[in-house]
This record gives sequence, structure tokens and C-alpha cells, in this order.
Amino acid sequence: MIPNLGTKGTGEPVVQPAERTPSVYAHRCFPTYFSKQGLVLMLLAVLALSACSTSPSIPLAYNALPSTLPAEGGTVSFFWRGEGGDQYTLTSDPPLEGLPLHTSDTVTTLKIRGNVGSSPTTYRFTLEATGPKGHLQSTQTVEVAAQQANTQTQCPKPLQATLKASRQTSLDLRGVGSFDAPHQAGHLIVYSGSSLHLQRTGATASLGIQRLRDLSGGWTLYQTNTSSEAQTAQKLVQVGYAQYVQPEYLYEDTGLAVPPSNQDYSQQSRVFQAMNWEKAWQSLAPGCSPPVVAVVDTGFFTKRADLSPNLVSPSSWLDVVGQDMSSPTAVLGQVAPARAAPRSHGTGIAGIIAATTNDGSVLAGAAYNLVKVLPIKVFDVQRHTGTLQIAQALEYAAGQTSIGNQTFTNPAPAQVINLSLASRQTGFSDPYLESVLQRVTQQGLVVVASSGNAGNDSLSYPASSANVIAVGASDNSGNRAQWGSAFGSNYGPGLAFVAPGSAVPTLYGASEDAYANSYGTSAAAPFISTAVALYIYQRQRLSGTFLPASADTLAQVRQCLQSAAQHTWQPETGYGLVDVAKVVNPANPACYK
Repeated sequence: MIPNLGTKGTGEPVVQPAERTPSVYAHRCFPTYFSKQGLVLMLLAVLALSACSTSPSIPLAYNALPSTLPAEGGTVSFFWRGEGGDQYTLTSDPPLEGLPLHTSDTVTTLKIRGNVGSSPTTYRFTLEATGPKGHLQSTQTVEVAAQQANTQTQCPKPLQATLKASRQTSLDLRGVGSFDAPHQAGHLIVYSGSSLHLQRTGATASLGIQRLRDLSGGWTLYQTNTSSEAQTAQKLVQVGYAQYVQPEYLYEDTGLAVPPSNQDYSQQSRVFQAMNWEKAWQSLAPGCSPPVVAVVDTGFFTKRADLSPNLVSPSSWLDVVGQDMSSPTAVLGQVAPARAAPRSHGTGIAGIIAATTNDGSVLAGAAYNLVKVLPIKVFDVQRHTGTLQIAQALEYAAGQTSIGNQTFTNPAPAQVINLSLASRQTGFSDPYLESVLQRVTQQGLVVVASSGNAGNDSLSYPASSANVIAVGASDNSGNRAQWGSAFGSNYGPGLAFVAPGSAVPTLYGASEDAYANSYGTSAAAPFISTAVALYIYQRQRLSGTFLPASADTLAQVRQCLQSAAQHTWQPETGYGLVDVAKVVNPANPACYK
């Protein structure tokens, strides 16, 4: 079971320290990296016998099968034989969690996890054999290389540009297309090579077909009897009424696997069903540039293999505060929590958005590997932050900020900013921070903020700002979440939506077996941030570009989300839960004009 997190009433979860012990796989599990599109795991067995002492070596025969693995990972079996050896140690370089493995067996099976990253990674697995006297050793190394595949990093050109190019291409088609492939019943697409319509030849009456519309370039769409499509197409070509005839073929996205293959997805499914995430994922497909969500928060455990592939490059990470906000020291490329910190609020928020999905890891991220997270640390070791730190984080997420006498330029500007933080007091605003919020909003960024956990009938700042989307937490029934007599989701004027905020499974600490259930509006905000990012992603898929970055972007996003929301505005839940499938549905006119 995943342990629970509580709340302090300020947006910060209180952790009940308990860690998950993985028990899903029958064999020991070791993470490695694969690309999103069909990366191949090449297993190259290299014999390299060497004596580690003056004693005679133990002859080793060592192999690993199979020689290839698909992108989603799989199992690899290691076999060895060592004459005179009775204890074996398997290690890897770089080290993997769970290794070294000490065993007296001569075979082991490793479940190699898939990966969503595209950077090649090489692991060197080394076997060491020890004899009865305890001093005979021999090593042999197997190299495991994750080769980078040819993956698409940009969306295709817009459909209009593709069609324009195709009309300029001359065609020399003859005959009839295949009617075995899925197609629209009763539709024939006819290529005559000229502007002559079949009805002028009398073919429409004799063959029982009806012209629906011209498709330009010598193509015409006809309606015919569904029981004789292929026969009619043959006749049209045989009697010379057409050069080529085909059905109207049907296509579907190379969609995402639903449910994803994450070990504890069953514990997450309730949370994802509340906002119809599974149907949304089925409407999406990989291949486009990922939008960036800046998570402005505490430190982050960035080395977790179930999170790191979905973070932007470390060259963009920024700690705006350092150890003490009273004397801030900004550091680029480092966002780690304080030393010996057992948990990390920022890691949990980033994991809700961007935990690696469908790769055999424990939890799935709502963005399904289609969004990148930019970690920005604004809290010091005492978990304090202030006006300037948050303002600098907003500026940096948008592109550039100055801290002290130093200018920091962001190589990976964000499209969405998640603020799972809140003031302790309701009913006030921060004019300086508000001016920065207004500025980044006018640049086209969408800021999402949690409403606060005090159970008040007014929102905490910055959620109360008109320049953000304020998100409250819902319980398992979709109502306003309350976690006890003193704590609940803040509500009232300005609240836009709610999202799951009760028992939300998320990443917990530095190790990959650390998970917990989170309670609070902090957990709710990243669901809406992800919905906004996937809307931006889908717009890119359809048009070839992100939403135009302008002062109208926030209004457009609000309009889209409200069209997909549960109900009209209500004080305790705003517009309610958002149906993300409607947000990414190209047929939704409120989102895609």
C-alpha cells in the first residue's frame, strides 16, 4: 500500500514517513533507458577474463539473452558457469538500484524497465566469481547499450501546407485501390485526370452512383451502394469512365497504450477516471515537441529514473534562493532538496505531471510523457520563500530574470507555470508579485495556482489573482475536499476548477521505491497544469505550432477548460472537474477554432 501524506493547511503536505517496498516483479528489477519510438536494447557479450589477485582465475562462461528488447523494456536472462566458484556478484556501471546482486545461483533474470528518453545509455554488467577459499576471483563484462532511435521531435507541417504541395504533384494512377483496408462504407474517390464529371457521360444513372462533391485536382467523391463498392469501382475503370478508383480509407492515431503499464496504476485509476484522462490519452500521440511546465516549488530529487527523462535539460534548472532566503544565492543547474531531506514536495508535484508512463515504473504521470517539467526551486532549507523568490521564478520561467547582479536566461522557456503554494493568510494580495504575474500572463504564459488548504471561503494568494487559474481540491465524489475539522480546500469567488486532491499517489523521496498518497490543493493544481499543457500539445499537433503567445492566451485556455468542465460555476467547486478528453478533442469548437 502507498502511505499517506496529510496537510498543514498552507498547501504543504505533511508526510507520514513510510516507504513502499516493490513486490510486483517476480525477479529483481533494474531500471535502464530506452527511447520513445522503438529504441533497441543491444546486448553485446564481451569476454574479458582477468585475475584480480595472484591466485589462479576461475574460468567463467557468461552470457545474456535476448540480444534485443523493445522500447517498453522486457526481461534479460544472465547465464554463467564458473569452475571452482560458489558465490557470484553482479554489478553495473553506472550503478543501478538493487545491485550489486550476491547469489550462489548460476542464472538470474532482470526485468529491464522501458524508458521515455531518447539519449543513449550504456551499462556495463560485471560478474565476479569467488571460490571456496574466498580469494579466487575473475570478472567478465557484458555491455548493454541503449541506442538512440530516429525519433520525430517536431510536429508535421500543418495539413493545409501538405495538401498544397500534393496538388502540385502529377499522378499517373491506374486501376482500383484495395477495398480490404478499413474504409468509409459507400464512398468512392474517383480520379479522372480531367475536369470531366461522370454524370456527363451518363455513368451515374447506369451504375447507381451519385456525385457528392469535387475534391479538386481531377478527384471527385461519389456515393454508391455499400454492397457493391468494389464491383462498381472495377466497372468505372473497365469502361473508361475513370483512371483510378479507391475507397475513402479510415485512419486512427498511433495512440498511447491505455491503461499504461505502470505497476501500481490500479491505485491511480480512480484519480485519473475523475477527469477522464484515459480517453484523453487515446486522443493523443507522441511525435511533437513537448510543452514545458515550470514547477515552482521546493527542491527536487531529479535523479529518480521514473522522473528524470521527463525533465528539461539540467542547464535550465534554477535554484533562486539557495540555503537562506535572507541572503539568497542563486545556482543554475541545481535544485536538490536540503541534505538528508527524506521527502520533497516539489518531486511529488513534478511526479503528478511527469512521472514516466507505460515503462514499467510504479506510477504513471498525467502528461503521459508528452510534457517536460522545468524545476525551479524557491524555498530555502527552512521551507521559506517570499515575494522576490516567486517573482524571479516567474520571470525565469518566462525567459529571463536578474538575481543580485547576475542575469539568468532560461534555455527552455515554459508555456505553463504551476504554483502549488499559497499564503497563510487569505484576503490580501501582493502588488509587486501581481505586477509580475500580469507581465508573464501578457507574454502568453498560463499560471495555475492551488487555492489553499485552510477550508476558508476565500482563496489564498496567488490563487486569488485574476492572472492565474485557481484550483481547489475535490474528494473521491467530486465534492470540495475536507480532510478534518480544521483543514479543507479553500473556495469562493475566483475559484476556477477542482481536481483530485485526496489520496493522490505520487513520488515521495529520493529513491525509486519511495511513494505516498498526497492530500491537498497542492496535488490538485498539477492536474489542471497538465490539462493546459496537453491542450497546447494537441493544438500543436493540429496546426504545427503552439498556441500564439499573447495576452489573449489565458482567456482562450479558460474558455476551453470551461467548455469541458462539469457544471456551471458554484462557490465550493468553481466549474467543477474538467473532462480532459474534451479539452484535447479537436471537434470541441471552444478549444479548436
